[in-house]
Amino acid sequence: MYGFILQILMMSSLALMIYLVARAVPRVGDDIAGSPANRFDKLIAVIPLEKIDAAFGIFLEKFLRRTRLFLLKVDNIIGGYLNNLKRMSGNGHKNIESKPSIFTSGSEEKKENSAGE
Repeated sequence: MYGFILQILMMSSLALMIYLVARAVPRVGDDIAGSPANRFDKLIAVIPLEKIDAAFGIFLEKFLRRTRLFLLKVDNIIGGYLNNLKRMSGNGHKNIESKPSIFTSGSEEKKENSAGE
């Protein structure tokens, strides 16, 4: 209970501080025309941010597509390598396909076992 009251007190004091700051903000005057902040704003206004954003978007799209293709190629190579290993290891060991599947019922397994004997 004391923790709850403490939390209410903390949130109320935070709300009071935000309210006081919000009331004081309109009293702050504008910057002087020759201040460094205005020069920086003018410099930023000259830079074509829309064109840079569009070019970056195109670059990012191309990069992600090429990365996706590269990963798909690597996946295909690894899959082929694993299939080769699977075929090679199947000769000396128990065949993988003879293991029961989760999709086969118990009666189907009995039929397969009795047919094999």
